[in-house]
Parts: sequence; structure tokens; C-alpha cells
Amino acid sequence: MALISLEHVTKEYDGKPVVNDLSLKVGQGELFVLVGTSGSGKTTTLKMINRLVDPTSGVIEFADKPLTSYKMRDLRWDLGYVLQQIALFPTMTVAQNIAVIPEMKGWSRQKIRAATDELLTTVDLPPAEYRNRMPSELSGGQQQRIGILRALASRPKVVLMDEPFSALDPISRTQLQDML
Repeated sequence: MALISLEHVTKEYDGKPVVNDLSLKVGQGELFVLVGTSGSGKTTTLKMINRLVDPTSGVIEFADKPLTSYKMRDLRWDLGYVLQQIALFPTMTVAQNIAVIPEMKGWSRQKIRAATDELLTTVDLPPAEYRNRMPSELSGGQQQRIGILRALASRPKVVLMDEPFSALDPISRTQLQDML
């Protein structure tokens, strides 16, 4: 069974294809990487899988069901997403940023705090020191780590990542790759 399947997917903007007749399958537990030059449609493909944009034609399925059959909220809960650009909520603390989806899912405060502290510890950001910091108090690499932790916090079935390690130093990059 393919966890994610794209069949003859095309996305056009102003009549010009950005993604043209793409078919692929990603299985459970599989690490799948899209490689291409800038502007080749990698980000657009991820956005279509996450339903941030709809394909012009073709079918995208998740767990053998068309994406369009899912409630948007439920789909997003099952698909963690890390953007190229750091997208932390600037008025929320580190802990609040990490807790967004677990809170929406109704996790207890105790479970959220335990998961947050475990994740922060995993990337060498001591929870007592970083939990209550604001994004503006973090370096770019620290912000990127928090963005990745936010995507992983609710233990999604799939994590879509768009150049997630670009702002990280080699040690942090290795830690996060090992954690994944």
C-alpha cells in the first residue's frame, strides 16, 4: 500500500506547467526525496500533497483515499510540514509554537509539556531555558529547529519537509536527521 500516491499530477500557473504529469508512490516508513533545480516544482509538489494548492489535473491520494475526501483539518494533523522559510508564530513562546497541533488534537497539558520537553532536549535546547522564549530571542538555526519540532510534536503519519535543514549547522543537522 502506498501511503502517498500521485497519478499524472499537473499544476499550472497562467497556463504554464510548474509540475507536469508527475506520478509517484511513497510507501509506509519510506524516506522519499525530491531533487531538482530551483523552480523545478519541488515546493509546489509538497504544497499539493498538503492541500495548500490544488493540482490542475491528476489525483493525489493519502492512505489510498483521494486528498479531497479528507477534512482539511484531519489531513493536516496527519501531515507534518516544515517550510523552507521559518514560520514560527511570533507572539507565541517556543513551547506554545511546538504545542499548536497537540493542543488542537486535545492532548492534556501534561502530555504536551512532556512531549515539548522531550523534543527540546533531543535538539540540545534545555527546556527550562528555551520553553518560554519568544522566536525573536532565538537564532535562525534555533528557530528552524523549533519549526521542525512543531511538525514532529503530534507524531504525524507523514512529515513533509522543504529544505528543513538549510539554516542549521552540521551538528544540529545531524541531530535532527538522526531524530527523524
